[in-house]
Amino acid sequence: MFRIIEGCLFEGKTVADAWDVRVWRHGGHREVSARQRVIWREVDALSPRALADHLAAGDLLDAATLEAEAAKRKADKLKSNANRAKTMCRRVIKTEGFDELLTLTYRENQTDRALCKHHFAQWLRRMKIALPGFRFCASFEQQKRGSMHVHLATHKLPKHVKYKGAKIQAWRLGTEVWRSVVGADNGMCFVGGKTRHGGYRRNLSLAKMAAYVSKYIMKDYADCPDDSNRYQRSLGCKVAKPELYRFDRVTLADLIPVVFELGEGDVVISHSVSEADKRYWLCTEGYKNR
Repeated sequence: MFRIIEGCLFEGKTVADAWDVRVWRHGGHREVSARQRVIWREVDALSPRALADHLAAGDLLDAATLEAEAAKRKADKLKSNANRAKTMCRRVIKTEGFDELLTLTYRENQTDRALCKHHFAQWLRRMKIALPGFRFCASFEQQKRGSMHVHLATHKLPKHVKYKGAKIQAWRLGTEVWRSVVGADNGMCFVGGKTRHGGYRRNLSLAKMAAYVSKYIMKDYADCPDDSNRYQRSLGCKVAKPELYRFDRVTLADLIPVVFELGEGDVVISHSVSEADKRYWLCTEGYKNR
């Protein structure tokens, strides 16, 4: 495989039976990802003659194919950026220990992403006044009908809160504030995650909540403008970095038992193996987080 970086040609080669394994841990959570190692080396500067030589050798393709390849690289980069955002969103939620899930929706078919983010910013400002110390991590999604809505994780709401001089049940607060922004009866703030039957449930484990909110980043990544944040979160959260382990002279089948780990009381949240892509993924959660 070849890459062109700042006018230079790089060649990448996968290393047989060599793996880079990244392990992220926090508070009983564990995420393991393994990929076959790729080593990149600079081959040549792309002078006109070098370019012609590579074209003749079939290393590089004709102009039309190169344009198609460039479009594919852009799409791949877009997906890669969304994957990184998804990973960070998921880990922020776990690090913060958020245990409440909220969903902001519009009644009308409001399709403007920028306007949705503007409304969300206003909602946040008013929520922080009503609930000092309110923290969150949110993702944005465009529904099939086109309307935008927002998924966010936060800390468990209190039973009651004062709003506009009156004491109300806290689960009503999000809707009251949202409608003060988007208009009366023009939306709702649902508490809990949506089920396959269309209802909402509140008792999601921390890892499942993180997966629920972050998955919409990938679902929506192709429609998200390049200059638009894929998720938003409160400032000040320090997320631990993953540890890197390297394994040599071992097959994927032999690697999995080495990196698979399930402590007493732990459960597997997600687990996948891709022989074709040479990748492995494991996510576990401790008992105290459920």
